[in-house]
Amino acid sequence: MNQSDHGVLQQGLDRLTQGCELWLCTILATYGSAPRPVGSVFITDGHHRYGSISGGCVEDAFVQLITNGTLQKACSIFDYGTHIAPHGTQFELPCGGHIQILVEHLTPQDQAVLQDWLAQIDSKQPFGRAVNLTTGERKFFTDENAMQRAVGFNANAQQATPQWGTVFYAKAEQILLLGISQVSEILARLAKQAGFVVRLCDNRPEYAPNWQWTSAQGGIEVEWASPDYFVEKYVTPRTAVLALAHDPRVDDLAMMAALESEAFYIGALGSHRNSEKRRERLARIGEYLPDVLNRLRAPIGLPIGSKTPFEIAVAILADVIAAKNHIKLEQCKP
Repeated sequence: MNQSDHGVLQQGLDRLTQGCELWLCTILATYGSAPRPVGSVFITDGHHRYGSISGGCVEDAFVQLITNGTLQKACSIFDYGTHIAPHGTQFELPCGGHIQILVEHLTPQDQAVLQDWLAQIDSKQPFGRAVNLTTGERKFFTDENAMQRAVGFNANAQQATPQWGTVFYAKAEQILLLGISQVSEILARLAKQAGFVVRLCDNRPEYAPNWQWTSAQGGIEVEWASPDYFVEKYVTPRTAVLALAHDPRVDDLAMMAALESEAFYIGALGSHRNSEKRRERLARIGEYLPDVLNRLRAPIGLPIGSKTPFEIAVAILADVIAAKNHIKLEQCKP
C-alpha cells in the first residue's frame, strides 16, 4: 500500500469522526489491463471522493449506485464489467480490463475499522486483510498462507470462498540513499509519496546543516554511519541502493556492500567518465567480475536529458520503479 492510499484511509477516518457515513472500495483482483493495482482504495460519501480505483469510470459508477440506493449491504463484492454495467450488459475498463472490488459501508461507529487498518500499515510489515461478507467480521494476518487457510482459499480456483473478501499487502520496497544533496532530498520526498520506505545515510558531519527535511518536517533523519554498514544493516531483495554523494568516500563503500547483496537496484550518480573510473576502482579493489559490476547502473537514471536536481530525481525514481516492476528500459549510454 502506497503513501497516497494511506492518506485516503486517514481522510476516511477523519470523515467518520465528523459523523459521516462512507463507502470504502478495495480492489481485490484485476483481470487484463487495469489502471490501479490490487489493494488500492477509494472512499466516498456519495459527494466527496478520496483515492482512486480506476481512471474515473468505476468511481462514477459507484457514486451512481449510492445515489440510487443500490448499496444496502454492509459488505459486498462487485465486478466492474458484470455487476456494475447498464441494463445488465457487460463492458470493460477503458484500458481493456476488469476489476473485482470489495465494498464496505461504514458508519461513524466503524472508526475502529480504519484505525486498525492504519495501525497495520504503520507497522511497516506485510499483512493481509480479510472481510466476511456475511457477518462483517474483519481479520488481519501477518502471513498470506495463514490467511488463505483461515478463509478456505480454493487453490484450484485461485480465489477465496464466496464468504470472504481478501487482499494481502506485501512489505513495502525501500530505498537507501547515500549522501546528502539536493537530489537526495527531492528524491526522498518523491519516493516516500510513491510508497517506498526511505532511509538516508552519510558519514560526513560537515554536511549535517544541509539536510532540512527532518522528521519534524514530515521527512526522515540522517543516519550517521559508515555507508557499507548502513547498506548491510538494511538491504533486502526489496531494496534499491542509490549512491548520490558524488564522493568516493561515501559511494564506493556503499557500492561494494550493495554488489554483494540481493538489492534489486544499485545505482550511482556521476558522469560517464566518473562512472567508468568508479567501475575501474571497484574492479581493482573489490576484484568484482564483469557480470557483478554490470548490476551497477551508472550513470544512474533514465536518459531524459535531466539537468536540474528535480529532473535528475525524477529520472532516477522512474528507473527504480521500472526495475521494481520488472520492466526493462534503456539506460543512459556513453
